[in-house]
Amino acid sequence: MKNSYVYVLDNLWKEISEKLEKRQVKIIYFGKEIEIDLNSKNFKPELETKEKILILHYLLRKKTEQDFLNDEIISFKELNEGPFYFPSIYSRVYLPLIERYSENPEKFVEKGISIGGQKISNFKIKFEIFPEIYYILELIPQDDEFPADIKIFFNKKASEIFEIEDLAIIGELIVSKM
Repeated sequence: MKNSYVYVLDNLWKEISEKLEKRQVKIIYFGKEIEIDLNSKNFKPELETKEKILILHYLLRKKTEQDFLNDEIISFKELNEGPFYFPSIYSRVYLPLIERYSENPEKFVEKGISIGGQKISNFKIKFEIFPEIYYILELIPQDDEFPADIKIFFNKKASEIFEIEDLAIIGELIVSKM
């Protein structure tokens, strides 16, 4: 798997070198400024390969602020490929959070805030991934009748910038921080 990430990254460097005139780029990613030198192919701070791929995909396909004005919130299931990929995404993104926080939703909120999320209601946290790209995670605590569950939403324009696998990786990155 690591070799496939390296292959994708190499191809993205070629594509971005041809499309972007600027050789030094700064971007906000998960609330932190990332500097990218397109000549040396360096990121400051250094990131995992899959995070570099996400950032380069974003730079290649990003939209203008105007494009986001009438954006809507969707879930993985609403994507064309969503029903097919959802079982995999559920096990990689949803299930770890449910297992970790089903009995302690307050810790879910505390941890989400501690890693840069913003509480928007009782057990709902919003994470700004890139400018104009965000994820909302809502924990539905278990009760006497139903087990705990997680709902994950993101803005629809994100699905125009990222493939479903990229969107799943963003979810995994949030999970890894939580």
